[in-house]
Amino acid sequence: MYVMRRTKEEAAQTRQALLDAALTVFSKQGYQAARLQEIAEAAGVTRGAIYHHFGSKSQLFITLIKEASEQMNAVIGQAIAAGGTFAEVNRRVMVNSWTFLEDNRHLREVVGLLRFKSGGSPELEEIIRLLMEGQQAQVDYVAGYMKMGIEQGELRADLDPEIIARAFIAYQNGITNLWLEDQAAFSIKESASAFAAIFVQGIAAM
Repeated sequence: MYVMRRTKEEAAQTRQALLDAALTVFSKQGYQAARLQEIAEAAGVTRGAIYHHFGSKSQLFITLIKEASEQMNAVIGQAIAAGGTFAEVNRRVMVNSWTFLEDNRHLREVVGLLRFKSGGSPELEEIIRLLMEGQQAQVDYVAGYMKMGIEQGELRADLDPEIIARAFIAYQNGITNLWLEDQAAFSIKESASAFAAIFVQGIAAM
């Protein structure tokens, strides 16, 4: 049993080492220029370990994105579960997401990799498709939430819930991109409350 447990632990360690190495190599060179041999060497394993755990370079990349998305979704889920008024929840989702992004180097690098260094490789068609599907699902979910806010009189009745949802997502993404492009310019964590207040006040019922 000890040997089996140790083998599972070693496999998990190797998998994580490959993900860490892949993130480093992808971030430096971009997805298309990165080579599996470089990733394997950075992780201290053979190329065979990459095929064993992930199957291909594209699946290694996709795994990085999926796991980062799960982390961020958990943060957002906790922010929503804490409850409060619509304004409080919207503000908390923004603040907690931006704070987590600045505090978590791994997530920050994955988001930067996806947005600026993934290129237009045909190999990534699956992740592009999944992201598009996920984006529409996100819009639908947020729109449903905003609709409830309108019906309960907390959000402006003259706004379309889907418009609010798209603006909410675009606002967060835009500020995130601005910060990722020049992280020395400002602290997204320290500015999070002010950024959130600007948006929340704009959709609040008068």
